[in-house]
Amino acid sequence: MGEQKISHLKPKRSISKQRKKKWAVIILCGFGLTLLWIFTFELTIRPEGNAVVNLEYGTRYEELGASVFLSGNRFLREGIPLAFLQPERTSNLDTERLGQYTVSYSISFLGKKAEAQRQVCVIDTVCPEITFSRGWGANHVDVLYGITATDNYDGDITDKVTYTRTNGWVTYSVLDSSGNPTYIVRELPIGAEDPPEIRLEGDNPYVMTAGRVFEDPGYTAKDSQERDLTEYVTVEGAVDWLTPGTYQLTYRVSDSFENTAAVTREVTVEAVPRPQVQWPEEKTVYLTFDDGPGPYTTKLLEVLARYNAKATFFVTDTGGGEIMRDIVRGGHSIGIHTVSHNYAYIYASPEAYFQDLYTMQNVIYENTGVMTTLLRFPGGSSNLVSKSSSPGIMTTLTEAVQDAGFQYFDWNVDSDDAGEANTAEAVAGNVIDGIRQQGTAIVLQHDIHNCSVEAVERILKWGQENGYTFRALTERSPGFHHTVKN
Repeated sequence: MGEQKISHLKPKRSISKQRKKKWAVIILCGFGLTLLWIFTFELTIRPEGNAVVNLEYGTRYEELGASVFLSGNRFLREGIPLAFLQPERTSNLDTERLGQYTVSYSISFLGKKAEAQRQVCVIDTVCPEITFSRGWGANHVDVLYGITATDNYDGDITDKVTYTRTNGWVTYSVLDSSGNPTYIVRELPIGAEDPPEIRLEGDNPYVMTAGRVFEDPGYTAKDSQERDLTEYVTVEGAVDWLTPGTYQLTYRVSDSFENTAAVTREVTVEAVPRPQVQWPEEKTVYLTFDDGPGPYTTKLLEVLARYNAKATFFVTDTGGGEIMRDIVRGGHSIGIHTVSHNYAYIYASPEAYFQDLYTMQNVIYENTGVMTTLLRFPGGSSNLVSKSSSPGIMTTLTEAVQDAGFQYFDWNVDSDDAGEANTAEAVAGNVIDGIRQQGTAIVLQHDIHNCSVEAVERILKWGQENGYTFRALTERSPGFHHTVKN
């Protein structure tokens, strides 16, 4: 029994050793293959088709896919396709917008990773389209009339259409945002090459007097088909109606085919010659009264009549038309002061002043029949009140009114009846003291103050007793202009 047991065990030990050797070989081979896999072979991804694809805008992107390969440096250089492996695909592709996009492929297998990319360029190579929805039109002839331009990507690009004209033909062109061009040639209608015509109304050359705002006599314009273009005329240049000189106005107009016409009008602004000042030989007093007619003007006229004295009234528009007529009937001078005596309005601008001036001149003319050119600035030419409304305006106006044919008068004797002299005695005293210091005197008074009117008889009596003559101002009388301060 013992011997049998021993012979039975020996074969088992032999089989076990063979198995161990077999597994050892397998393990060594597997380890070797693993090392070979790790150090020799790689996974690669190859996109099918081109690596860079141009995709026309508006077309559908067709994915070509990618394949996975096993390859190595020494072995399998061309690679063995692993069809059972499919890479994962990601993309930022937007087929609705032009640009360059990326399609990415990636895979991970048995510790190996691989990535690849395909570039997709969404492009636009389609040229835009120009269409004519209408003909030239009988009443609306326009090179761009009825034209539209559309693009498959940009949409409406009509505003980008340009054109050139050559020998009766129009070449239209347009570029879309991708630089794709379109050109269309169109024949112009008969007469499209003929320029329009501008006709000037009124005189040319045109002569006007300084001091009147220039009013264009007018013009008309028509194209070669007799269509009215007057509203499209532009006027270049300006007339300085305050400054004597010669100015040019250029009138231009273009028809719908860009034919241009231009004519020029010459405008000469002339200054009225200034009268030669005539100084009186004898002692002379010019009594002047501002701001009336007032409630005391009639009484003043009676006093002047008793002493056969003449005076000058610089009037405002106070509704005293009958008194204005009495002033003229009495042999006195009447002059322009202002319509309203509103400094802020009168001195707002030269235009505002002259509008007030001419308005008051007409008021006087309508009431008296006298077209006077005598004036006194509200506040005098040396006033500073005007500076707050329009700096420098008095410097302009003092020259402009004379160029316009007016004569302005300041004063060298101030009664101060608009100030502290509020009695007839004070007014008369101021005036008499002032006259004594002058060979010729222009006296400032206001016939809207009773104390000033009551002082007149004393002034007249003293003056005549001392050899003075009381005269009314004329165009040739001395103006005693103040120093202008604005």
